[in-house]
Amino acid sequence: MNTNKLFAWLFITTGIFAIAGALYTWGDGWLFAEQSLFKKLIPLADLVVAGPISLMAGYGIGTKKRWGAIAGLVSCGIYLFGSVLVYIMIVEGLLPLELRYIIPPIFGIGISLSFIVWVYKSKRVD
Repeated sequence: MNTNKLFAWLFITTGIFAIAGALYTWGDGWLFAEQSLFKKLIPLADLVVAGPISLMAGYGIGTKKRWGAIAGLVSCGIYLFGSVLVYIMIVEGLLPLELRYIIPPIFGIGISLSFIVWVYKSKRVD
């Protein structure tokens, strides 16, 4: 599998998981039934911003469009920011120390850093 296809697949699956996870408030129940804005804020951002941009980036990277790399870098920024927010919430005791909160940010950070390095080395964005 070439690198374009790998990153396209990673961004598309991440977008799908972001949207699906958000709709179920990360396993806590239906997003639109949740009354607490605090509990649904990050999942709502996943649904409205992170998921769609990830899907767009995956499509653009897979079809080798110039804007695909740019959308991928935007997604990477969102992944990194969201991962830091989740870990801050865990450290502050606002989220429980559970694997369902710990593992996804690890993937977000890993995809982000590897994609940024790949874009930089391959000069995908001038």
